[in-house]
Amino acid sequence: MTKRTLWQLLWRHYRVIVLTGIVALLLAGIKEGYSIVQRPSLYIAVNEISFTLTSANGIRMGLVVSILVSLVIGVVLFLNDNFTNFDQYLFSLPVPRRQIYRRKIGLLIGTVVSAYVLAEAIYGLITWRVLVNRHVGVNWVGSIYEEVEILALIITLSLVAATFGLWVGRVFASALATFVFTCSLPFAYDGLINIVAGVTGQTYRQADILGTLSSQHPSGLLIVLVICGVISGSLYWLNQWAFDHLSLENGQDFFRFPQLRGAVLSFSIGYLIIAISCSQFGAGIVGLLTDHYKPQLPLVTFILLTIAVAYLTWSLGRWFLYRPDRFRDAWTFKKLA
Repeated sequence: MTKRTLWQLLWRHYRVIVLTGIVALLLAGIKEGYSIVQRPSLYIAVNEISFTLTSANGIRMGLVVSILVSLVIGVVLFLNDNFTNFDQYLFSLPVPRRQIYRRKIGLLIGTVVSAYVLAEAIYGLITWRVLVNRHVGVNWVGSIYEEVEILALIITLSLVAATFGLWVGRVFASALATFVFTCSLPFAYDGLINIVAGVTGQTYRQADILGTLSSQHPSGLLIVLVICGVISGSLYWLNQWAFDHLSLENGQDFFRFPQLRGAVLSFSIGYLIIAISCSQFGAGIVGLLTDHYKPQLPLVTFILLTIAVAYLTWSLGRWFLYRPDRFRDAWTFKKLA
């Protein structure tokens, strides 16, 4: 089977979800552009003389839709095969699994990047008329830097979604895990900065190096690209290994790689401790329960919260990953098969 034939096969199978994602992003770009045309004062600051395509006031619809599209397509491109038995057909083809995986990742990244670029082009063309009428110049260098940074972020998130679509065998569980993990990333970053600040004796602002970077300068853009590149590259190779070792017998399991359940459970415990106990999210929970908010938790409260998070993650994680016969067995410390 030639590469072109494989591309055509994958396109015929995934074209509905791909075209749906592209149309959704294009509509978001059109809607966002005409929103600025109709009410420019809400999006462009008064006396603004330099405008970048990503500097409109408020949360940009295009960015939100692009993130959602990248997550949905990333999950569906791998999880859908498990329920349509398309993976059985793919694995029976005279083509190495690695080649199939690379074509699917190429389709994922190509769809996300091309859809976002087209949407931003439409958005920019529609907005251009307003900028000319208000005598506002466009900072093209800053716009390009910021757009490249957003593209790097979207690609990374799409690979995160592909990871959950490949490793988790249930639709609801995969979608929920992708949503929870993506939403918890800001809290995990906040907790990580708090840990670094506490270990090094610095303030939060001093430890938050990424928070001081400007995406409109080459140095800031380069650091963001390196970080996204390392994360994306790691996920790419990890998922390639997973795709090579994927077993059709575990297709209906919650977690499709039973030999790695212990490692995943340990990672989940550590990650949620950082994202909850070490961040403002945990402080907010304690403040909500005690009606007394403190930016920094007392040591005893922090230890108790950490123990609670670790135990809940341990128990629920064992229930989802090992599926014991009795639910209460997941809350004990007995070894599960």
